[in-house]
Amino acid sequence: MPERTVIEKTVGDLQTQWEKELVKMREEYYAKVKEFQEKQATMPESIKSARQGEISDLEQRISTFNQTASEDLRKKQQELFTPVIDKVKKAINEVGSENGYLYIFDLSTQSIIYQSPKSNDVTPLVKKKLGLK
Repeated sequence: MPERTVIEKTVGDLQTQWEKELVKMREEYYAKVKEFQEKQATMPESIKSARQGEISDLEQRISTFNQTASEDLRKKQQELFTPVIDKVKKAINEVGSENGYLYIFDLSTQSIIYQSPKSNDVTPLVKKKLGLK
């Protein structure tokens, strides 16, 4: 689908933005950790405790940001791909209906992607043959 290229670029650009921000956050974190490690021996206990709290807060912010970015990226992909998927599904249903097909299979997922209203569910017959209720 031609839309795929545009969608992939949009999602890729968004992912790059988040990765850049994450790199900045990690750089800030590593700088604070390094400074803390270098100076902790001479720090008063109250300052040491405050710095440890700052480092812990940064770790939490990085983790939260990473989770949020991943979720936002997934939502954006879904938002952009949904109209394309709907367009493909509509075309498949029209082809199935117009050509009188009972089923159309997606061999890559081994699933039925179109089922005619004229198709039959043979599950009750198979259960009867197996002696199941």
